[in-house]
Amino acid sequence: MAKISLRRGAALALSGLLAAGTLAGCAAESTDGGATDTGSSSSAESTTIRVVAAQYTDDMQPYYDDLVARFEADNPTINVEVEVVSWNDIDQKIKTMVQTNDLPDIGNLNYFSSFAADGLLYTADELLPAATLDDMVETFIENSKYEGTAYAVPDLASARLFFYNKDIFDAAGLTKDDIVTWDGVRAAAEKIKATVPDVTPLALPLGPEEAQAEFLIWAASNNGGYYNNGAWDITSDANVETLEYLQGLVADGLTNPSPATFNRTDGAFALFAQGQVGMLNGAIFLPSVLEEQGSTINYDIAPFPTNRADGTSITLGVQDYFFGFKNEGETNKAAVQAFMSFLFEADNYAGFLEAAGGFLPATKSAGEAMSSDEALAPYIAVLPNAVFYPGAEASWPAVQGETQQTIGLAVAKGADIMSVLEGIASKAE
Repeated sequence: MAKISLRRGAALALSGLLAAGTLAGCAAESTDGGATDTGSSSSAESTTIRVVAAQYTDDMQPYYDDLVARFEADNPTINVEVEVVSWNDIDQKIKTMVQTNDLPDIGNLNYFSSFAADGLLYTADELLPAATLDDMVETFIENSKYEGTAYAVPDLASARLFFYNKDIFDAAGLTKDDIVTWDGVRAAAEKIKATVPDVTPLALPLGPEEAQAEFLIWAASNNGGYYNNGAWDITSDANVETLEYLQGLVADGLTNPSPATFNRTDGAFALFAQGQVGMLNGAIFLPSVLEEQGSTINYDIAPFPTNRADGTSITLGVQDYFFGFKNEGETNKAAVQAFMSFLFEADNYAGFLEAAGGFLPATKSAGEAMSSDEALAPYIAVLPNAVFYPGAEASWPAVQGETQQTIGLAVAKGADIMSVLEGIASKAE
């Protein structure tokens, strides 16, 4: 998952929650409200747990080293070994550990459901106290469920908003208020095309890099998507309507000419950085991309345009997870509970977010503390309306792959939209 830079002031504001008592003492509670027994069978015995954690940045191992030192000082009968692994390798490492029955005690990945399906995981309420779980953003907890039960807890998240070039908008006589709805976006794109030559009114990256995300945020803003009401819904009327809308924009020259081969990073983001794009769906880390490229464009952000009858604006949420593996006899449960609770204490969680490089928090209290950060506040505000990939479904990887390769073909002039959607839906069977 990509990142933005977290402002130190936001992290310090979050850590200040500890002084106010928020989440304080969670490490001393068990999930049923009683005291956590941190010994395996007696206070004289020690327990060792292993954590395999994702390397969001080079700061992760130093963060965990400090966290473990303080945790072990407070819990002398628990030893914690943390191995931070790069995103290139962590998936295969944990899979290999599972296949060889050499389970870690705590894992950190962007999926969990296959382990839950095999009965290997503790439930979320066995990992964290009720007070901490209640503090989680509801949409994140819902996205941490397998067959109706949460088997993981969110560690952090990313979100999307709509970016626009203010200079292009000024030249076309437009404001943020003009792009609240899909009709408004089309009208704005038409004005840009008519008044600002040689720019792309709306960037539409439906190339294989991340077409599954671009499609979902447009579809969900029309009450569509991949999976709704407990079932795959890829060929829905809402999805057809979404692609017809986008197809119309392409046909009228209001987007880049070939969305199926136009990617996000080297296409949409690069052109936006050069001042050649009026509007686009932008990730939370787009500002850091612009900064790294030395871009000086004058831009602003807005809620993602909606075509919902109730006017609700949604965002695409992407989250990663912590989960706990059971061992024989579940003798590691108390130690896993204690360490997870300690990590999610406000001060420690603030440090985690800072070390990870500036993602959005998974807890409501952290979001409130960080909402004073002007760069993060708009994303935090839309998190309750986030939609997610159906990652708990076993066939999602196949659906995602087919979407990445084919959904862009559906917006070409004269394309058979239903045929493309049926091809994607066949991967869900």
